[in-house]
Amino acid sequence: MVKERSFIHHSLNRGKNGQEDLLWKKKANDRISEHRQRDLVINVQNSEKKPVAGIEVEIKQIRHEFAFGSAMNDQVLFNQQYADFFVKHFNWAVFENEAKWYANEPERGKITYEKADAMLNFADRHQLPVRGHALFWEVEDANPSWLRPLPNHEVYEAMKNRLEHAGNHYKGRFRHWDVNNEMMHGSFFKDRFGKNIWKWMYEETKKIDPQALLFVNDYNVISYGEHHAYKAHINELRQLGAPIEAIGVQGHFEDRVDPVIVKERLDVLAELGLPIWVTEYDSVHPDANRRADNLEALYRVAFSHPAVKGVLMWGFWAGAHWRGEHAAIVNYDWSLNEAGRRYEKLLNEWTTQKVEKTDVNGNVTCPAFHGTYEIRIGKESKTLKQQTIELDSNKKTPLQLDVIVPVEG
Repeated sequence: MVKERSFIHHSLNRGKNGQEDLLWKKKANDRISEHRQRDLVINVQNSEKKPVAGIEVEIKQIRHEFAFGSAMNDQVLFNQQYADFFVKHFNWAVFENEAKWYANEPERGKITYEKADAMLNFADRHQLPVRGHALFWEVEDANPSWLRPLPNHEVYEAMKNRLEHAGNHYKGRFRHWDVNNEMMHGSFFKDRFGKNIWKWMYEETKKIDPQALLFVNDYNVISYGEHHAYKAHINELRQLGAPIEAIGVQGHFEDRVDPVIVKERLDVLAELGLPIWVTEYDSVHPDANRRADNLEALYRVAFSHPAVKGVLMWGFWAGAHWRGEHAAIVNYDWSLNEAGRRYEKLLNEWTTQKVEKTDVNGNVTCPAFHGTYEIRIGKESKTLKQQTIELDSNKKTPLQLDVIVPVEG
């Protein structure tokens, strides 16, 4: 369970006419077509470079470029249903607590990475990239209990040790680092050393692990309208010289997710020109249908926004969710509730799977979602050629794949 925090989340209700309610989904879908797909052209030729018409082409997406992830806890190490569900439904992970300072050094000088390492090994086995959460945490009561009463010079020495020890231990294992979590809502380190300590944290992390993308991460941003304050906060950090490379927005919602408002708030943050990740999504409501509508609103808007690179749930199973069963997409008995079914439906909607026959020019053309694909060329159930390709978002132009097969034209 995530360490207790005081959220100030309000329902996102705003007067709008019914037409705007109906329009948001169409607008989001139009943006999804524009920003999350490229045309894929498969051109099949014979050995004489002549087009082969009427041959079967199977286009199968096996991985998304966009991150559809979740928080993971130590259930993954001993609960096979938890582990299986995770691998089937998510392509990114973040540890709920196991990489935090209080978990890695529960007593001063007694450092352990046992659970985190076991979870990293699980992620590696299943090719799951992992976010690092979190190197430091600005909220006082989220720090190790032994750290809080120390005099400032000992706090600083402990920070240096944490940076050097944890930074080097996890080096190359985490794709991202939440360097100092929730700086808008805490002041443990700032009160002791001033804001320049934030710059120091980021600069030192970058020196130790230059490959990791360095994030800010905070709450009440898209769920309760602190987006302008967050933008100003990030600008201040950059002006201090902190190498901020990406924006994490938590999304802990209550009664309703308003997709129009969420998009407006993402638009404000996108003005900073940095990639945005929804790092912690959940919605609490006893009605699973409402939870499903909230999930769709958040995911459809986030997936449609060109600045957003991923969404990670903060838990999924009723038996291990920090906000309880009314935030879960999976019931205690591992049956999907309506929110879980909606999540699967969205993933299916945004996954390209197609089987077609080539036209007279030997071509199959289709718009396809960014990601990794297996392409199979077959004739009468016999596979003639199979290969894996990447359809990435770096270009907008169609990707043409020319395939030579041993058949007559």
